[in-house]
Amino acid sequence: MAQNGKRKKSGPIQRAFVKGLSIILPAVITIAIFAWVWDILRVYVVELTIKAIDQVELFEPRVISPEELRYVDARYFDNPAEALVSPEYRTTEHLHRLPRVGDLPTEYRGMTPPGQRRSVLQFILDTNALENVQSHMWKRDYDDSGRVISYNWFDYLLAAVLGLSLVVLLGFLARNFLGRRMVTLLEWFVTRVPVVKSIYPHAKQLVEFFFTDNKPIEFDTVGVIEYPRRGLWSIAFVTGAGLKSVQEATGKRMVTVYVPSSPAPMTGYCMIMPAEEVIQVDVTVEEAMKFVISGGVLAPREEMVKPASGAQYALSHTINEQIRKRQTTMLRKADALKAIEKDVTGAEESVPNPDEAAAPEVETREVKAPDADKPES
Repeated sequence: MAQNGKRKKSGPIQRAFVKGLSIILPAVITIAIFAWVWDILRVYVVELTIKAIDQVELFEPRVISPEELRYVDARYFDNPAEALVSPEYRTTEHLHRLPRVGDLPTEYRGMTPPGQRRSVLQFILDTNALENVQSHMWKRDYDDSGRVISYNWFDYLLAAVLGLSLVVLLGFLARNFLGRRMVTLLEWFVTRVPVVKSIYPHAKQLVEFFFTDNKPIEFDTVGVIEYPRRGLWSIAFVTGAGLKSVQEATGKRMVTVYVPSSPAPMTGYCMIMPAEEVIQVDVTVEEAMKFVISGGVLAPREEMVKPASGAQYALSHTINEQIRKRQTTMLRKADALKAIEKDVTGAEESVPNPDEAAAPEVETREVKAPDADKPES
């Protein structure tokens, strides 16, 4: 026996939670995507740029301060016994080897390790760090061997600005004749390298699809096709004119369509089919994408069938339209109730009251009592 019970309504806390989740999730997903992109750029672009800058060592090693010399262990000096009793003996001339990062005072461990020549970035950081050795704002994190564990915010900022400037400069150079020849020569060389030649062309196509004006794959026509079987219709993007061999074999004008899957339109199916079987709809690609990603909830307003209630009603009508619709419905219900009340009242007035109805006349005759003295016959 089929159950036709009503769906249980969610409580106010559950509705508030779902509403809050719908508000915060898009922001969280956007931040997560940007964080993922930044992590890739940080590791493979920005930090490589910082390492490249550090390779150009233009400045002499940092001079060890007297505070550091008083802190380091006596075994680093030529005469450890004298270093223990005489603070004046603790100078750089009496060091037989330089101390490691872990042997320095805590406030000096974020500066360039002793003995290392410095790049422009390291020189700027050391200069600002010496002004306030207690602050970690201008320091890097080094291990005991002097290897960088994490860079400073100034490293990332300067490397990002420098990298962005180089990208813009490369773009300007690639637009003139000499730059185009150099880029063509570089791509020719890359496509001749084993293993790399099987990856680079596909990576280049992917990048050009997202970042170039003349995209190899660009479409602006939205349609619907009967897929995956007759009677079921799916959103499809017309991406091309099909293949010549297929068109000649079928004798029909063919088109190439891409059918995105829901809710991830990046995956889907590419098919070649007759153009007459594609029904073009007057919606934009963005509206069609919203329709696919939302599972059909966010349909274009012009294409929506008149909804009865629920989510479609809320999405297809403004608040004022909903209020007017509800007011009209309530007035109609009130008028209907008044009409029913009037009909019932009129029917009651037309029915006679049984108490007030006239009783039928009954013919009465006086019956005399029989004479008792008369003998019965």
